[in-house]
Amino acid sequence: MTTRSSIALFSTLLLASATAQPTLNLANNGPVPVITPYDVSTYGAATETYGPGEPGASSIYSFWMVPQTGNNAQYFVAPTVTPTSNSIPGTTVISTDGGSDSTFYRVDATGIEQLGVRSALEGVLAYTDGIVELVYPCALGTTWNDIFAANYTISSIPVTRAGTINGLADGYGSLALPAVEVDEVLRVKVRKVANDISAIATIRRTFDTYYYYQEGVNFPLMMTSLDSVTISGGSPTIVFTMEWLYGEGNIGMQDLRADQVVFTPYPNPTNGRIDLQLGAEVANMRSVELFDASGRSVMQVSKPLAGNINGVLDVSALPAGVYQVRLTQADGKLGTRSIVVQ
Repeated sequence: MTTRSSIALFSTLLLASATAQPTLNLANNGPVPVITPYDVSTYGAATETYGPGEPGASSIYSFWMVPQTGNNAQYFVAPTVTPTSNSIPGTTVISTDGGSDSTFYRVDATGIEQLGVRSALEGVLAYTDGIVELVYPCALGTTWNDIFAANYTISSIPVTRAGTINGLADGYGSLALPAVEVDEVLRVKVRKVANDISAIATIRRTFDTYYYYQEGVNFPLMMTSLDSVTISGGSPTIVFTMEWLYGEGNIGMQDLRADQVVFTPYPNPTNGRIDLQLGAEVANMRSVELFDASGRSVMQVSKPLAGNINGVLDVSALPAGVYQVRLTQADGKLGTRSIVVQ
């Protein structure tokens, strides 16, 4: 069960509301199955942490100095890819590393709710009361809180999980990553506390996490998390981790590389026309091509001898599904985005 509200943090935020600021919703942020993996750069340490920056409007979040210690591929896939989804009803999309660890979500107009997980530690765990990890619409000042619960078994020992999650969109502004700076980013602060109680131990896990989102991108641009684990009241083990797109050496989501064309199709999802919103880049466009979920080209528009590509596509004749839009500039630079045709 979740409660939510939209509040002004303080008077300066009210004054800032007149300026452009991001608002996340199902159309511009909701995770959907895609072919292309999100290549995520990572950093982790037991002691050295990086501060999240200040809350409020028009902030600057500086992480350009963070060293990359690893990277991994993350996928959003359809529930039909695994029979495990039958044990976690209501799932609309699965986040997975392509291995044994997967998280099952229900994504709709109200937000993103975690319904269960599959992991080497817990096996298949379906929440009896899911975790609301993000609410829609979400803008500066949006808050929510939720409780969650589950029961599972480890080595024949029954375990009861109960916890709380609290979220606050506390700032927006520019995000400086090691390889690129991104504007109009919404920061969402989330605190999640989970207690796993069994006959042999009580394990308390606390996650203090900041997510940095951008409209039109279904995966967080960045996540920083300070995680604490305490076993039966003992001393906590604390680990700080970071994950981000736009990685150094072009290690980042394929359609978000810093040297590629950036565009935001609108509206997305759509059942008719979609505007690629090319802006001044329209004069540099050489071609636009659409690919279906199997990688087959289903539409191609080339620059005419006289004039420019107008950047508006009619996709009403295409079957419902997820498509990749690929732009090619005259200088060979590429840009790719996912769109959903309803």
